[in-house]
Amino acid sequence: MRVLIAGGGIGGLTLALMLHRHGIECRVLEAAPAIRPLGVGINILPHAVRELAALGLLPALDEIGLRTRALSYLNHRGQVIWTET
Repeated sequence: MRVLIAGGGIGGLTLALMLHRHGIECRVLEAAPAIRPLGVGINILPHAVRELAALGLLPALDEIGLRTRALSYLNHRGQVIWTET
């Protein structure tokens, strides 16, 4: 079985690593000519972090990222609707 993955973002590359781990051949196609930092922040949800941890990537994530300490939802006036710490 061979798998074609469209996109070399976090999802595509994680899928490629998981498939490789299970012995499934895949190819990642990406339109960008090179992978480079864009200077933007991203939030990785807990279920996605679990998959990255399963690949042994948690230490590398901790080196370059910040763990979420609190999650808050605010209304359009900036008033807290709900928060979890």
